[in-house]
Amino acid sequence: MAFAVLIAMLVGIGQSGLRRMKEIDESLSDITGRRSDTLQLSRIAMRLSNRNSRITMEIFLVQDRARTKVLLATRAENTKEISALVAEITSRCESEEEKQRLSAVEATRKPYIDSYLRALHLLLDERGRDAAVAVMVNETLPALVKYHAAWEEFVDYQRDQMIIANKQAEVEYAKARRFAYLLLVLAAIVAVSIAVFTTRITAHEVAARIDAEKEVNKLNASLEEKVTQRTRQLSEAVQHLDLQAAALKAAANAIVITDFHGTIMWVNHAFTAMTGYREEEVSGKNPRLLKSGEQPESYYAELWSTISSGRLWKGEIVNRRKDGTTYTEEMTITPVIQDGNAANTHFIAIKQDITERKQAEQALRTSEKRYRLLFERNMAGVFRTTLEGRFLECNHAGARLLGYDSPEEVLALPVASFYRTTSDREALLTRLKFEKRLTNHEMKFRRKNGDSAWAIGNISLDDDDSGACGVIEVALIDITDRKAAEKRVQFLAYYDALTGLPNRTLLQDRLAKALAGARRRKDKVALLFLDLDEFKTINDSLGHSAGDLVLQEVAERLKRWAREQDTVARVGGDEFIIVLNSVKDIPDAAVAAGRFMDTMTAEFVVQGHSLGISCSLGISIFPEHGADGEALIKNADAAMYSAKESGRKNFRFFTKDMNAQAVERLALESGMRLALDRKELFLVYQPQMEIATGRIIGLEALLRWQHPDLGLVPPDKFIRIAENSGLIVPIGEWVLRTACVQARKWQDEGLLAVPVAVNVSAVQFRQADFCERIGRVLSETGLAPQYLELELTESLLLSNADTRFSVLQDLRAMGLKLAIDDFGTGYSSLSYLKHFPVSKLKIDRSFIRDVAVNPDDAAITTAIISMAKSLSLKVIAEGVEDEAQMSFLRAHQCDEIQGYYFSKPLAVDKVADKLRGEHPEPKVLAQASGAQS
Repeated sequence: MAFAVLIAMLVGIGQSGLRRMKEIDESLSDITGRRSDTLQLSRIAMRLSNRNSRITMEIFLVQDRARTKVLLATRAENTKEISALVAEITSRCESEEEKQRLSAVEATRKPYIDSYLRALHLLLDERGRDAAVAVMVNETLPALVKYHAAWEEFVDYQRDQMIIANKQAEVEYAKARRFAYLLLVLAAIVAVSIAVFTTRITAHEVAARIDAEKEVNKLNASLEEKVTQRTRQLSEAVQHLDLQAAALKAAANAIVITDFHGTIMWVNHAFTAMTGYREEEVSGKNPRLLKSGEQPESYYAELWSTISSGRLWKGEIVNRRKDGTTYTEEMTITPVIQDGNAANTHFIAIKQDITERKQAEQALRTSEKRYRLLFERNMAGVFRTTLEGRFLECNHAGARLLGYDSPEEVLALPVASFYRTTSDREALLTRLKFEKRLTNHEMKFRRKNGDSAWAIGNISLDDDDSGACGVIEVALIDITDRKAAEKRVQFLAYYDALTGLPNRTLLQDRLAKALAGARRRKDKVALLFLDLDEFKTINDSLGHSAGDLVLQEVAERLKRWAREQDTVARVGGDEFIIVLNSVKDIPDAAVAAGRFMDTMTAEFVVQGHSLGISCSLGISIFPEHGADGEALIKNADAAMYSAKESGRKNFRFFTKDMNAQAVERLALESGMRLALDRKELFLVYQPQMEIATGRIIGLEALLRWQHPDLGLVPPDKFIRIAENSGLIVPIGEWVLRTACVQARKWQDEGLLAVPVAVNVSAVQFRQADFCERIGRVLSETGLAPQYLELELTESLLLSNADTRFSVLQDLRAMGLKLAIDDFGTGYSSLSYLKHFPVSKLKIDRSFIRDVAVNPDDAAITTAIISMAKSLSLKVIAEGVEDEAQMSFLRAHQCDEIQGYYFSKPLAVDKVADKLRGEHPEPKVLAQASGAQS
């Protein structure tokens, strides 16, 4: 009975110890299981993060948008899984420190995600690959490194916690063993007590037996303890081996174990994922099945020699997967010798697929090279400087922008040396620190030679390598020429390009202000409209360049004599307006007009020519002649025309009659535009007579206009209007064609064939296809060239003489006759008469009018006739109206006459009657006969 009780007590004590051991084991399994799960989740999250990093690099390398979308979708799934894993890990966190470390991971993840998304936005939405690459390099990659470092710290923490838990378990096991020993001692004491108590009576009888049983119990206890200890050790070893095996199989890197001869004994799952070969496919085979042929045999020989000698080998190899594709792996091979027996050596190879990393590195190198090329070859000046004003980088375009030959020269100088003032730089830095980035910022800077220049560009203030805000990046384009052009455009918007005087726009503004001030002060404003007399002759004879110089000199003289508060403006070719402010009385305007006219009396010297230039001037007064600027200008213009019609070289105040004349001019110009279509224009022909024979030797075609309201309009009224409006070109061609058609018709009727003379305007003659037009008209009308005579003015021939000479040569080569009209009224030159292919001079009627009574006119006429004779040119006098004029011309051997003395201009039918005459007029014939007798 006592023995049974003893056995029961020992069993109870043993069960109590085992139960305690089981509780400790379960507690350890629970702790290590949770830690292991958290560690596994962390590693999965890190692996997904690594995949996302590789996907990010691939997105920036591929050009295929479809492939980019797939990568983005994959990355989004990975990101979602990472977020789920982080949430799961958060729920498993047991301590505040663990939660803080996980929060640190999340804190580093956000900058990485933000910079990555910004880079994707630049790449995909704004198509700014270079800017996206810059964000990846400068922001995303540093953030990614921090993010991975946080994850590694968290994993290390979990691993450390597992180690601490294991150590704690060992402590608990030790306590449990001591507790078991204590229970056994107590059991022994109790058993002894019970044995003593129960065997008092039979102590002597069973003493030997009890002693034997005690010895057996001791032996059993010792054996049980050893068995328990061994069992525990084996269990721990098995668990440790299982953990190691699981860790190796689950490792992110591929692991291969071979024997001493290189035969594969074991591979993990990462190997299968990397190569495509399952464990059973490679077991018992040599790793040579992965060879790609990229490395030479010597490379493998050196590898084998290294590991065979027991040394560690580390390097990169390009291998081939099962599907035939190649990849680059980073491999470390470690020899492991068991039992000190070299023959019992195994090799453990740890491999990592670095294909994407290599590609990323290559892409990064390419990107860096591209960035460097963009930097060096950029047409814009690119700079990097510190906040303190020291240059860090400068490309060649930037050096040229600043006026230097090389970037090295710029890098040696302080940034402040290129600002005009210190305050300019301080203002820019203040704004930059506040806004961080300035886009399309215009700035003025100083070049090497001290000249000021303008540039436009983008400026940003970024972090330096240490994270401190202190690097300024600048990209500038030179806009100095554009600024000058804008200034020029601004000037031309309000000022005349030739003279620098205000133009019509600025004049109207100043005139409006002057009128407003006059209304307030209740005084007057005088507007003087000045036009140069015969300025067209200067342009035609000396060329437009000379005319421009004259206009510039006129502008200078007008500005010199105008008051500071007055405005002098140029509103047309040779038209100027002077606005006189604060005029007290109308006579003051007359005094000012006389002063301005006097400024024109001084001789003008232009290109070696001394010119006498006069002007005509019209005056309108506010408020008497108009309440607004437009009315004052219009009325002053009308007064100016009145001054010209009154003999030029004077001034006139506006009157109501002048307004009627201006209206008439406007009506004439308006009606003239329709005159051709309405057939209101017609030609009359004035016969030309040879003095020696009294016979008709030619006809001059004269243009007439029968206005439906104004009646017959004199040519001197509408010809100038036609020239100024450009209508002279179509009208002149109509005159030419009509005269040729009529001359040919008279010839076809059997009448006397004589040349017809047609006046040519300077506007017509300057047409590029003038000769072609003449030839086309002759061809279409059938008139022989010798029956067409063109009358040209002196001023027309003298303007751009070289060009005119070639045109005249072409006309003469066509067989036409050329005559100089109004000879003596312009800048007569013997040299051009000698060279130009003309056949006739026409003395202007202004000399013939008083030739019989005015010695000057007689002398000029005599000189013209004598000069023409010496050059073998015919001379014809126009405007001959009486016997005295005829006698003078006959006495001085003038060849031909034209005028009312012989015949007035005739209509077409009257000309036909004139040409049918077989003999000359009796009076003329008698005079011609008298001259010969």
